[in-house]
Amino acid sequence: MNSSEERYALRWPHSRATYERAIGSLPGGNTRTQVHAQPFPLYAERGSGARVLLIDGEEVDDFLLNYSAATLGYCHPAVTDAVHRAIDAGGPFGLSVPTEALLAEQICARFTGVELVRFTNSGSEATLQAIRAARAFSGRPHIAKAEGGYHGSHDLVDVGVTRFGGTIGEALGETRGMAPEVVAGVTVFPYNDLDGALRVLEPQAPELAAVLIEIFLNSAGVIPGRPEFLRGIADWCAAHEVLLILDEVASWRTGYRGSGAEHHDLTADLICLGKALGGGFPIGAVGGREEVMRVFDPRGGSIVRHAGTFNGHPVSMAAGLAVLEVLDGPAIARMNAQGQRLAEGVQRIGREYELPITATHYGGIGRLHISKTLPSSAREATALPREPRAEVYRALLERGVLVSPDGRFSTCTATSEEQVQRFLDALTHAAPEALSEADNLSSDHPKPSEAR
Repeated sequence: MNSSEERYALRWPHSRATYERAIGSLPGGNTRTQVHAQPFPLYAERGSGARVLLIDGEEVDDFLLNYSAATLGYCHPAVTDAVHRAIDAGGPFGLSVPTEALLAEQICARFTGVELVRFTNSGSEATLQAIRAARAFSGRPHIAKAEGGYHGSHDLVDVGVTRFGGTIGEALGETRGMAPEVVAGVTVFPYNDLDGALRVLEPQAPELAAVLIEIFLNSAGVIPGRPEFLRGIADWCAAHEVLLILDEVASWRTGYRGSGAEHHDLTADLICLGKALGGGFPIGAVGGREEVMRVFDPRGGSIVRHAGTFNGHPVSMAAGLAVLEVLDGPAIARMNAQGQRLAEGVQRIGREYELPITATHYGGIGRLHISKTLPSSAREATALPREPRAEVYRALLERGVLVSPDGRFSTCTATSEEQVQRFLDALTHAAPEALSEADNLSSDHPKPSEAR
């Protein structure tokens, strides 16, 4: 039998041709690093609900969902109707529109601790503005973040995500081209290790404007924060007058009031939102305590200048209002339950077939890991083998299930229970095949028919 890469190349010829054309005008063929896949990425034609039609003519169950951002699936009527009305009205105008204030009111009413809000065009922009606000408000120059925490692609935060120093607290930039003096202003502390984190933070306290943290490490492996760890960091920040910034760009969709407030009773000084909030359109937001957010107030001259041609874009504002109306408590609970069912199903498959595969999850967002044990830190997750995940990705695609090439999956309001079962049925057969192909596992593992 051909290798999985050879079968992949034969199965998706139109995607291959499109990719070969794209690399002539786009570095690597795209403008988003994580969408690349070996030997080439797939291309979508359209989507509806939780299904995507690829340009090669095959429709698949989509558990990638734009890396969890498509929380209502595709073409949700509430979003498409709102967006069509916004487009028909024209804009953006260089003027504010009423929906900007309406969406801000909804966010302030819904999210714990948010008294004022500002809109951006992405989660990356939201964290950038939150950090700038924290430094302006506090008068302190530096920030701290957790190992494995991904908060965007700007120099202030693209540190210690997958590259870790030899000593705890050492900050390493993720890519070339970063300003060393900016990286030097970032302290990195271990996630889910409160004692270790406080040892790093304590001597830095006088210089720290803020601690930036996720409720779960999303990009590093969907690793949930331990309740005592998150509470300990919040209490330390309060005791040292260091602002707590919760990055809820990915996690807010797992809790009606935000995951920090809903699941851990945390009230941050600032929170960052994005991804699902835009209903498929570019959006970000930073909100929080009034006295901190006032640094953006242009009346009499802002302390922090916040410009942006597309900030408060009418289409994104309209889509955001529709998303918040649809994504109520029961809808969130259903997505979270499906995410739990998927992760527990993956763990069961690993145990029954004696395979090194498991899954972490937080609500309706999860990650496949090539391991028999669940990682609890970014260092553990990034040390796991990568190529077997790519084999699993390709094997699942052969069975009509789409996840990310590095094993990320999520659910949405359109995900059906039948789709969840199809995912697990597909993995039951894909995992033994893929892991055998990747790692030359011995043939004495139980076959799917034997294990059932």
